[in-house]
Amino acid sequence: MIKLKRFEEICSKFNEKRILIFGDIILDRYIFGNVSRISPEAPVPVVKITKEEYRPGGAGNVAANIDKLGAQGILMGVCGDDGYYREFMKLKGNNNFVINSEINKTLLKTRIISQRQQIVRIDREEKFNIIPGIEEEFFNRIKKLKIDAIIVSDYAKGTLTKQVMEALKQRAKISNIPIIVDPKPPNFDLYYDIDGITPNLIEAEKIINKKIGNNNDSFKAARIIQRKFKTKFSLITRGDMGITAAEKGKKAFNVPAFSQEVFDVTGAGDTVASVLTLSLVAGATLREAVSLANAAASIVIEKIGASQVTVEEVRNRIKLDLRSRGIHK
Repeated sequence: MIKLKRFEEICSKFNEKRILIFGDIILDRYIFGNVSRISPEAPVPVVKITKEEYRPGGAGNVAANIDKLGAQGILMGVCGDDGYYREFMKLKGNNNFVINSEINKTLLKTRIISQRQQIVRIDREEKFNIIPGIEEEFFNRIKKLKIDAIIVSDYAKGTLTKQVMEALKQRAKISNIPIIVDPKPPNFDLYYDIDGITPNLIEAEKIINKKIGNNNDSFKAARIIQRKFKTKFSLITRGDMGITAAEKGKKAFNVPAFSQEVFDVTGAGDTVASVLTLSLVAGATLREAVSLANAAASIVIEKIGASQVTVEEVRNRIKLDLRSRGIHK
């Protein structure tokens, strides 16, 4: 675990950083209510609504995490020219390079929740149609932005094309900045020659076409993934087994998960990608960055729905862990 002094050194540089987040933008709608009876019309619960709210999802949640940590999350993607786009823009008002397209519809995920349990999720989604005109607009904006790193938040909804990915990689290379991908299986062939890749356990198993069990399996898998995509490092987020990382030329390692009650894993991967990238460009080593990302993820899974963390929350989580180990500084 990272020491507090080192944590403070890294986090003190967050507000200097500008991170481009490119990917699939999703609007999350949460309907909270109480269930006290079953419908007479069908064997389903009747939910009496008490609250409804919207939150940024997908790449939007990654950008919101960057903002919450004190840096600038610069969001690039596409939405429909509709009311849901306007709702999204109320949530992420600054540093947006979001194209509202008449030929596309904004992605919407509606979750109905009662007593901290998700009852049902309703998805309104069609794959984005990224026509040459939209691609060209992305290219122009990618070239002009002043940024310290790129996160590709790919939910396989169509925003990321081969041409756009090449433009992002080229920008990272020219500017000598890291590009890190949170991947999805349909687009595995797009991710070669990047700095880092952060699949979850299921995604990692699909990449290597093999089940991953214990830490040794995970170490081997992380190394295979790192070599396969020719990255500087790979991460596998493994839920209650922690995070495994493999860095080129160094020994693979695993950071154990914190022990806490899990309410909702929605957006945990977004938080990992955000904190990891921001920490790295703030001067952290990979092990330090993974430790911070691990602490942040342990916080968001205690919350309902896609959520963000603050530096203060991460600081308190690290303090708690240090005290449990008998370390007081």
